[in-house]
Amino acid sequence: MGCVRSGSRTVLTLIVDSYAWVEFLTAGPRGPRVREKFESSGDLVTPDIVLAELARVFARQGMERDQIVGHLRSMGALSTIQSIDIDVALGAISADEELRQRGRIRKIGLPSFADAIILSFARCLGARVLTADKHFEGIPETEWVGA
Repeated sequence: MGCVRSGSRTVLTLIVDSYAWVEFLTAGPRGPRVREKFESSGDLVTPDIVLAELARVFARQGMERDQIVGHLRSMGALSTIQSIDIDVALGAISADEELRQRGRIRKIGLPSFADAIILSFARCLGARVLTADKHFEGIPETEWVGA
């Protein structure tokens, strides 16, 4: 894949994080805004780690296995599921450091390492992270759907 930004990119690629998927799939309060972003973007990409993260979230909420499978399949039907590669893994190192520092300064707690991977995907693909996760607020690669 390579962490190279394309200056001539005309199609908006959105990296859909766990927060955005939960809002969309469970008809949360920000679900309509997420849907609008889905419809106005060119490409939707979901990092593979987000699948595992959401399976865990939904299981902890007591969701039945068949419903979890349905949600995960919907994610795959609506977006490209992208695997972590070497460039993303290496980019996650600096993204993690940046997000952790921002979390301490803003006193919002430390982000998960999945957040660093998601931000690295955005940077490697020249894309934007679709989210309302406070750890991404104010980062240039963020497409904010928060209040």
